[in-house]
Amino acid sequence: MKTQIDIFTGFLGSGKTSMINEMLEEYIVYEEKIVIIQCETGEEEIKDDFINNRNIIVYKLPKEKPLDNLYIKEIAEKYSPHRIIIEQNGMDSLDKLLNKLNHKGMRKYFVTNTIVNVIDCRKFHMLMGIVGDNLMTQIVYSDIVILNYGDKVTAEELKKIKRKVKIINKSGSIIDFESIGSFKEYIDEDRKEKWIKKSSDKLSLLMLTCIAIYLFLNIFKAIDLVNLNVDFSKFHILNTIFIGILIESFPFLIIGVLISSLIQIFVTRDMIVKYFPKNKVLSFLMAIVGGVFFPVCDCAIVPVVSRLVKKGVPLYAAVTFMLAAPIVNPIVIASTYYAFPGQPSIVLFRLLIGIVVAVVSGLIFLIFPENEGISIKNLDSQYNCSCIYCNGYRIDKGIKGKISVIFKHAGEEFFDVGKFLIIGALLASIFQVMIPKSILENVSNLEVTSILIMMIIAFLFSVCSSSDAFIARSFSNQFSMNSIMGFMVLGPMVDIKNLLMLSESFNKRFIVKLLFIVFNIAFSAICFFTILFF
Repeated sequence: MKTQIDIFTGFLGSGKTSMINEMLEEYIVYEEKIVIIQCETGEEEIKDDFINNRNIIVYKLPKEKPLDNLYIKEIAEKYSPHRIIIEQNGMDSLDKLLNKLNHKGMRKYFVTNTIVNVIDCRKFHMLMGIVGDNLMTQIVYSDIVILNYGDKVTAEELKKIKRKVKIINKSGSIIDFESIGSFKEYIDEDRKEKWIKKSSDKLSLLMLTCIAIYLFLNIFKAIDLVNLNVDFSKFHILNTIFIGILIESFPFLIIGVLISSLIQIFVTRDMIVKYFPKNKVLSFLMAIVGGVFFPVCDCAIVPVVSRLVKKGVPLYAAVTFMLAAPIVNPIVIASTYYAFPGQPSIVLFRLLIGIVVAVVSGLIFLIFPENEGISIKNLDSQYNCSCIYCNGYRIDKGIKGKISVIFKHAGEEFFDVGKFLIIGALLASIFQVMIPKSILENVSNLEVTSILIMMIIAFLFSVCSSSDAFIARSFSNQFSMNSIMGFMVLGPMVDIKNLLMLSESFNKRFIVKLLFIVFNIAFSAICFFTILFF
């Protein structure tokens, strides 16, 4: 995910550091790694409790050193923080700082989250007369304007200040800071509102999609088409196949995202990295079986892999883990068994072929190594993982708080991967019903061609591995089992969704090499097992 940047601006003595201390009391429960860059310091200091916290790093910018993009990138590369808080010098131009952060090279890794302008009400009119342009710029660009020491001026004076600030910034929030609690409450409520809106948008989109599909499939029932020589019974068959796939696969998708969220909350990425062995043999073994014990969600597998590489785990071991984890995932094994009842050999072959592909791919990277420093991009731990856990949604202390965020994270992930399942199920239904059987029979008779087609379909559909077996089974009447195996082996390893995530952390050379190796090894392994067993 991208590093979020919060900016606190205001003139010396306005209370910026006090506001940062209050915000840190809220953020500390999220267990985020935070870097604070202080461009000026007054009488107030960052509290010792925060300075002694291993997740909080405080930098006091030397006067001779400018706050430029290179300095911010160096800090991000060194500490890989979730958030950077900039306490800006009030005399510096906020406009110039935002222009630096808005540079193309910065937007790729950083996102400006919240700009807070702290105003000392006692000095407002004086500052407007001396540095009015600078103060107005700070107010204009701020998301939150804090009127500090509002209790030190008259009620009439405070009302005038509020009116002037509102004229300058019509969209920002103005907080009369008579009590510290109001700012903390604002931060918490703001985060909740953003998450609720985001989840609401996803729910609305999913519901609209389902409604549109339902209307598309059933609208013909209300139309008199007797005189048209068209067989609309195909739409009823399509509807049956589509609904059948969803009914069978959704339970496993729900179980998968719940377990994945449970692992992600209680077993952090850093824990996986910490205990990942660096010995070649042990790292291979851990890479193969790691997915059994750490069935991380789709939004976490690429971040874990890039962090493994950055922390010194060999690239070949990280690649093996990334390819094997979705195959050896217990939920994937269970869903495959349920999708093909009475055929345990299919589960065994999927597991065996998947492990072979992962291990051989890792061995190729071992024999023909890539330079980890070149393969992985700078700031590799910054991704666009948009889930509430990775973006610092508040986790209340105690087991209740963790359980709450587990279900919220699972809900977000369900909507993220659910759309791929719905689209995949719909396309699979259309593919089987609308394409003439004669064409499918001719293709299925060509073993090599049918395997390639199913592998390409798996790449394009990008269905979650916890439910892809049900879509694969829907093709069993048109394609041979070895072709179905191509779908179930390649899909969890590389698809459009994963490649887009990889592009955030790895360079194009590595991605092309990985895709070429995995595709060819998977195709060769399936052909080999076909000759021996199918």
